[in-house]
Amino acid sequence: MKIAIAGSHGLIGTNLVTHFRKLNNNVTRIVRSKDQNGIYWDPETGYINHENLDGYDVIINLCGEKIASLNPFFKNKNNLISSRVNTNLILSKTIAKLNNPPKFFITASATGIYKPSKRRITESSKFNQGFLAQLALEWEEASKFYSNDKTKIINLRLGQVISSDSFYFKAMSNISKYMKISSFGNGRQRWPWVSINDINKSIDFIIESNQIEGAVNVTNPNLLSCKEVLKIFSSYNNSFNFIRVPKIFIKLSTNTYSREILLNDYPVFPEKLLSSGFVFNEKNLENYLNNMN
Repeated sequence: MKIAIAGSHGLIGTNLVTHFRKLNNNVTRIVRSKDQNGIYWDPETGYINHENLDGYDVIINLCGEKIASLNPFFKNKNNLISSRVNTNLILSKTIAKLNNPPKFFITASATGIYKPSKRRITESSKFNQGFLAQLALEWEEASKFYSNDKTKIINLRLGQVISSDSFYFKAMSNISKYMKISSFGNGRQRWPWVSINDINKSIDFIIESNQIEGAVNVTNPNLLSCKEVLKIFSSYNNSFNFIRVPKIFIKLSTNTYSREILLNDYPVFPEKLLSSGFVFNEKNLENYLNNMN
C-alpha cells in the first residue's frame, strides 16, 4: 500500500511512519524542506506538485501547531488556523486534481469540536461555540472542500495522546510529580485520552475495514475524570498529590484554549469505531503507563 503523510515529523506522524513501514507499506513523507526526502510542498504559498501524489492509496494530514500552553499570551490564532485549515485545503484541492486519487484522505481533528456535556459524547453530539470548536469545524470542512466520489474522507477527533514522548504525558507527569496537583476545579470533568498504539491501530482498522467515513472519535472508551487521571499519574510517579487548583487560578494563569482543555467536561466516546468492531489494546491507563516503553 502506498501512503503519503504530511506532518510526518510530529509525534503521531513519526510513530505512524514507523508503524506502516514495519507492515511493509510504501510510506512517503510530505515535507517542507527540499533537503528532506519526500514530496516537497510549501503550505504558506500553497505550492505542491499534484502529480507527485498521483496513485497513492492513502493520504494523511497530521499538521497542526500545538494548542496547549500555560502562558496566556503564547499562541497566535492565525498560526493555529493556518497550520490546520490551510494544509487541509491544499491537500483537498490537490486530491481533486488527481487522475488516480487515494481511497482515503485521513486528517487529524480534535474533541474540542464538541459542546461539553455530562452525558456521553458521540460523533453525532452537538458542536460547541467558541474558537476551539470553530477551529476544529473549519479544519474538518477544509478536508472536503474539494471532493470526489473516489476518496473517503476521515476526520480523526483525537483525545489527548499518551506516549513516552507526548506533550500530554510529560505535562501530567510534571503536574503530579513536582506540582502535587490532585485536581483542576472540582476534578469531575472527563478528559478524553488515547494511547499512541491505539491511534496507529485505529487508522489501520479504518483503512482495512473500508466501512467507516466522516468523523471518528479516537478516544479510549474507558472514560476518566481529571481526578482519576491525576491519581493514576500520581501512582505512576510514586508521589502524593494533595493540591486542588481552583478555577479562578486557572483562569488567571492560562490561555483560553488551555482553560477549556483543563476544565471542560468531555466524556467523548468512540462509538463509530466500537460499533464497527474495533478493539482497543490499551483500555487501562494505569497498566499502559506501567508497561509503556
